[in-house]
Order: sequence, then structure tokens, then C-alpha cells
Amino acid sequence: MRKNTIRDRNILEIVRGLLYSRLTFEEFFSKYRRGRLRFSDIVNWADDRGQSPLYTLKEQSHFLFRNKGKETFGKNEWLLDLVIGSIFHEAIKLRENIYQLEIYRPKYIKYKRHIGKLPYERNYSQQFERIISKAEQGVLLGISEMRSLFHDAMEQLIDLFKENGRNPYLVRFLLDHHSLLHKVYGHKRGKDIFELIFKGGIQEAYVRAGRSYLSSGHYDLSSRYFSKAWKLGPPHSELRFLLYFSLGMDAYYKNAYLRTMSLWRNLIPLRVKNNFKKPYARQLEEVCHKMVSELKEEGKFHLAEKAQNLADQIKKMLI
Repeated sequence: MRKNTIRDRNILEIVRGLLYSRLTFEEFFSKYRRGRLRFSDIVNWADDRGQSPLYTLKEQSHFLFRNKGKETFGKNEWLLDLVIGSIFHEAIKLRENIYQLEIYRPKYIKYKRHIGKLPYERNYSQQFERIISKAEQGVLLGISEMRSLFHDAMEQLIDLFKENGRNPYLVRFLLDHHSLLHKVYGHKRGKDIFELIFKGGIQEAYVRAGRSYLSSGHYDLSSRYFSKAWKLGPPHSELRFLLYFSLGMDAYYKNAYLRTMSLWRNLIPLRVKNNFKKPYARQLEEVCHKMVSELKEEGKFHLAEKAQNLADQIKKMLI
């Protein structure tokens, strides 16, 4: 596996984790505003024992960015690592402050009703009041700081998307999770994300995703993404070529040879640059010859002749 492939996958995991963490935090914030945020809500979201989503996100970020040295990555990436680490530590402090208020505050109140006259008992009372007051202020400050950090991190993610527009895993994730983008950025902003990332907008994103699947031989998936790009606007010649090529390859592997030939005849008149079509044309010719052999073995000589004629036409595309 190429180093860039591993890096691209890791970038995706960080983006995914941060987006879902933002949604989870907004749920906590809503409960906080209604006075219903409890320790049980946050206990499994942030811990320092490696068993929570936020801890995993922090460790993934440190592994990818911090441990490699910031000189290996751009400013946007090591800054994002700093933000993720800050969110995690604020969450740990928020968790502890909520625990203080939920578990210890009732005990402090009960103690206050039964306080004795000894000096240390009065000192305890004052200390407990300070502890509770600091915890209350800590929750308010922690919620505010985390909300601000998450807000800025979501804006920063858009720049990260732009810088990683060639990351096929990230592009496919964003396309497949429109609803997530809408929840995080709002309906209009979420809809416009692809306009900010690509000059060709969401149509270009679908083409990029399709080509990534095409390069790995997932012709059913590449066909799906090219078809979506087709529906979004006037299809240019290269998009037509990629769609017919993918559909034909998918049909071939499903043994639908007649459909394959019918689709690939549409490629012959298309005007595309030679350096674009030649790699595909070689593959087209090779598959056509395979169909000729297989159809002859099955005694379908008429169809074999059609496949041979198509191969001859495709061969001219290489000249």
C-alpha cells in the first residue's frame, strides 16, 4: 500500500471523527442550556483511558501530525492537531467539573446543614463552597471554550477539504454523507461545500470519486458516480467516455456481452484527447478479444464477429 494511500485514509478518519464529535457536542450543549447535561452523557465520550471516541480522535491526530513533525505537513494540519488536542483536554476538564457538581455538590450541601463549631469544620465548609463555585464556573467556561473551538475547527476543515481535493477516500466520504455536512454546516452551507472545494462543484467531485473507483476496478461503483455527475449538467466528452467505459466493463463482468458492445459503440465517435483515451482503448481492445474467444467457445459466432468488428474499430483509436 502506498504511503499516500495510508495518509489519505488517516486524514479521512480524522475528518470523520471531528465531524461526528461536533454533532455529539451540540447535543451536550443543547442539554446544558436546558439544565439537563449529566455526567452519564459525557463519561463515555471523553476519557483518558483510551476507551472513548474523543480520545481515539486525539490519538489519531497526534499519530498522523504531531509525531511526524510539523515540517512534514502544512500549517493547516498541525494547527488542526493542536485544536483537536485542546478540545480533548477541555472535554476532560468539563467531565470532571460535571462530576463534582453532580456527585459532590449534594454531599457538600448536606454537610453544610450539619456543620459543627470546630475550626476545621468551618474551614471545610468554605473550601467546599470554593470548590463548587470553581466547578460551576469551569462548566460554563468549558462549554464556551469547546463551542468556540468546534466552530473554528469546522471552518478550518473546509480549508483542509480544499487541500485534500485529490484524496479519493475523503471526496467519496463527503459525497456519501451529505446529511452529515448539512447537520454540521447548515443546509445551504453544506450544499455549497463542494463549490468551495472544486471549480466544477459537486459534478467534479462525482467525477473524481468515479475515477478513483475506476482505477481500482470497481466498475459498478465508478458507473454510479459517473451517472450522478452526468445528471448534474451537460456531460462533457470525457465524462461520456468514462461512463460508457465503466458501464461496459461492469456489463462484461456480468457476462452481458451484447450490452457491453452496445455501450462501447458509443465511444467510437467521441472526441477526446489521445493521451486521455489511449490507456482505456488498450483495455477496450483487450476485453473485446476476450469476448471474441469466449463467444466462439460458446458457438456464438455471429456475436463473436460483432466483438471482433468492435475491436478493429477500437484499434483505430490508438492510431
